[in-house]
Amino acid sequence: MNLPLGACPVSPSETLSYRTYGTGPRKIVLVHGLAARSEVWKDLVPLFPADRYTLYLLDLLGSGESAKPRQADYSIRGHSRRLLCFLQREGLAGVTLVGHSLGGAVVLVAAVEAMLKGEAGVIGAMVIIGGPGYLQRLPLMAEIFQNRFAAALFIALYAPDIWIKVGLKMAYYDHSLIDREHIARYAPCYRDRESKRALVETCQSLVPVDQEVITGRYRDLALPVLLLWGRHDQIVPLSQGTRLEAAIQGSQLQVIEECGHNPQEEKPQVTFSIIEKFLLQTAG
Repeated sequence: MNLPLGACPVSPSETLSYRTYGTGPRKIVLVHGLAARSEVWKDLVPLFPADRYTLYLLDLLGSGESAKPRQADYSIRGHSRRLLCFLQREGLAGVTLVGHSLGGAVVLVAAVEAMLKGEAGVIGAMVIIGGPGYLQRLPLMAEIFQNRFAAALFIALYAPDIWIKVGLKMAYYDHSLIDREHIARYAPCYRDRESKRALVETCQSLVPVDQEVITGRYRDLALPVLLLWGRHDQIVPLSQGTRLEAAIQGSQLQVIEECGHNPQEEKPQVTFSIIEKFLLQTAG
């Protein structure tokens, strides 16, 4: 995407990069998932009227244009704390956070963190797209990387398109989307050596050590929450969405038919329509 690129230092060794779109008063921060980067929002972003919204497409640490330091905290909690630091340093308050997959978990934990710190007002609303809020079976990639030899081999070897296709076949309900353009969106995550190392470190720290403490605070969240799921999500099942809807008071679950794990790519227009309706309901 040919959008302005910004950089936000969140520690001496950690800088988060982000792209911006629009100049409108409603601020939205979009957070991508595992083995991805801000490019995954390419189909969704242009649907937002630029005079009504300002979008910040954030690259998590270790992904996209962001820094990829060795031995950093690549856990969900680490990503969530950096996200809150990003909001503070960019002077963003009352923002809507939109997180997909791993990004959804990061956004959810960030909301809990902000609440516990007495800073709940920094987040005005939250959209979780296929984001795990509870423990589940690790993605195949993460299971493989628990083996240090397999992880080292992945970092050392060139990743052919077939590796990326396997992941997209799991993510997409519509396999006709698995073309050169979509493969190119994800290829740098699998081919840049430093990105691969950061990806391995992220996969090896996916399970929060205090998961029960986090999930126990969902009921205390007091902000508008939209849960958006593809009916045929094979990576983070719809049951995760129904559990979150039951746990988070006032949250609303919307399900997109004939759609897998990536609604923003498979059904961008439907995804936008649902998100915009939610945003209009939470305006003010």
